[in-house]
Amino acid sequence: MRIMIDTTVFLAECLLPDQKYPKVFRRIVSDHTLVFSSRQIAEIRAIMEKYFPDEGDTVELFFSGFSYEISDSDEPVDGGYPFMPEAKNAGVGAVITLDPDMAGTSVNGIRFMDPDSFLKED
Repeated sequence: MRIMIDTTVFLAECLLPDQKYPKVFRRIVSDHTLVFSSRQIAEIRAIMEKYFPDEGDTVELFFSGFSYEISDSDEPVDGGYPFMPEAKNAGVGAVITLDPDMAGTSVNGIRFMDPDSFLKED
């Protein structure tokens, strides 16, 4: 399955490596295809530069440490998940999110799951 993660899950992976997030990433990269949008990568880099300037190398190391695909779209964002056009364009089946309003929902055939639900799935 093709999977996107939201920015907060990515940042938690980089900044809280002792939590459950490494398990989420191991499962994604070993069993699935991870997809980012180039806008999301730019957003992640901007957040890290602004709030965690000493951890910028961590992000670059993380991006260089595994394979992922990039999906872009010219469609405007119309509320909801900010990278929905890219997720639809890439044929993403699930988005891993920490947003309690999105987790457990399905939009345009894309399931939104929290990390725990994703890890519990077979």
